[in-house]
Amino acid sequence: MPPFATEPVLATDVAPCPSPTTTIYPTYKYTCPHFKHKEGGRNLVVCIDGSSNRFGLKNTNVVELYSQLVKSEAQLTYYNSGVGTHARPTWRSLTYVHYWLSNKVDLLIAWNLERVILAAYRWISENYQDGDRIYLFGFSRGAYQARAIAGMIHRVGLILPGNNEQIPFAFELYSKIDEKAPKGNHSQHKHAWANELAETFKSTFCRSHIHIHFIGVWDTVSSVGVVRGKTLPSTTNGDHHMCYFRHALALDERRVKFLPEYIHGANTEGSHSDRIKEVWFAGSHSDVGGGNRLNEKLQSGDIPLLWMRKEAVEAGLRVKPTEVVWKMDDLQKRTFESLKRTWWLLEFAPVKRVVYGAQGHTFGPHRGAPREILPGQKIHASVLFKGNYRAKAKFWKDFDVWPELMYWNDPASQDRLSKLGPLWEKDIFDASTVPSLLRDIQLHGVECFDAVDRLAFMASFGKFFIVVLQFISEYFTEQGRAAIRKSDGWESQLNELVRYSDDPKVRVSATVALSELCKLR
Repeated sequence: MPPFATEPVLATDVAPCPSPTTTIYPTYKYTCPHFKHKEGGRNLVVCIDGSSNRFGLKNTNVVELYSQLVKSEAQLTYYNSGVGTHARPTWRSLTYVHYWLSNKVDLLIAWNLERVILAAYRWISENYQDGDRIYLFGFSRGAYQARAIAGMIHRVGLILPGNNEQIPFAFELYSKIDEKAPKGNHSQHKHAWANELAETFKSTFCRSHIHIHFIGVWDTVSSVGVVRGKTLPSTTNGDHHMCYFRHALALDERRVKFLPEYIHGANTEGSHSDRIKEVWFAGSHSDVGGGNRLNEKLQSGDIPLLWMRKEAVEAGLRVKPTEVVWKMDDLQKRTFESLKRTWWLLEFAPVKRVVYGAQGHTFGPHRGAPREILPGQKIHASVLFKGNYRAKAKFWKDFDVWPELMYWNDPASQDRLSKLGPLWEKDIFDASTVPSLLRDIQLHGVECFDAVDRLAFMASFGKFFIVVLQFISEYFTEQGRAAIRKSDGWESQLNELVRYSDDPKVRVSATVALSELCKLR
């Protein structure tokens, strides 16, 4: 098979760029509470796109996030297009037919699933230095591949430089580990043998005790084609090998071949903490991960992307300022129905799928059943502000109920938001975050673009405007304002920031908030 029919599209960038601190602040919140990282380590960032997704007119959140990453000696980056994407031949011939067929087969059975995993794993192994932080991002099957890379590093280690030829054998050992082996002498012996061999391989050829700093994925699915195999080890059974895990899930996806792979699999009693978040958003699979509408300028403003960016920045990811900010209009974006036409045929086929809360699978017809929200997961509060919206997903065993919708200009909305329980990810709607955002601005000045944009969004939201100004006047001392004034170029940077958005309401709100904060002349 010719190279263009087998090699996915890659993008790496290690060329020097301006220091990250000249573009956006490195957040003080990045320290992992679970594992210790060496001070001064770099960021290694891997981004893997979803099935059939690559750079083009309809770019996904993976491409958009990659475009926003700071590429520098302090942060190395890697992008790989999704399963079923290959460079198209420039003329129609037998080679073109070969390309077309291989592309369709790849989508059907994902025969390049392993190839993408190994390519990203090799890049990490070649670039990793002691103390570096590893970030893994992905969408759809690319999300599953990102989680498999984390599982592979956990189970067999990270190969030492000079041993690249051993990487396929490392994956073979990793994939043979059976975490759900049935009882019986033969299976128990085989399971122990696989684990022991993996540990021996790790101690011989690999760096051990390498932990993943951050995994950020949109709507993980392991199988989009006809065949569903067993999940790879350490992809759906816990979080003990990672510092932070963030998972954006689609409330309105119903296709049986796009059932999500949760962090704890079918286990409904898995523990969640601040380190681990699985958050539901309005829309179908590609509404949440991107790729179903034109996005050639990489300025979608999708809420799941803005949420993921914020979570990753708080974990130390370095990003550039972007023209995409939080806007009220984005709450009303139309969602797309994905279950239509030929997809309905599979809804009545005997497709294997898990049963939540039980150990086992079922092959019964799916019939377009809604997804199930499990205990410990969260729902993003933005869904409450979508006019006439009703999510298709349901609560597992009806453990909770949906509150009434809220309205942007309703004075009671802030009070109702404050009373929402831990099920809800308040994010940009949480007034209690104002002090920490102001502290970010105080520590890092007007280079703290994300914090400013979030404050501007809050200030445009009814009672939030009063809350923001109240916290500003109460939290900051004159010494704090004076410290910001002493920072080099703060006034010119602030003026540039005010002109940064095309939305005058957002910029006016930011100007008012920062004027009160900095006491502009």
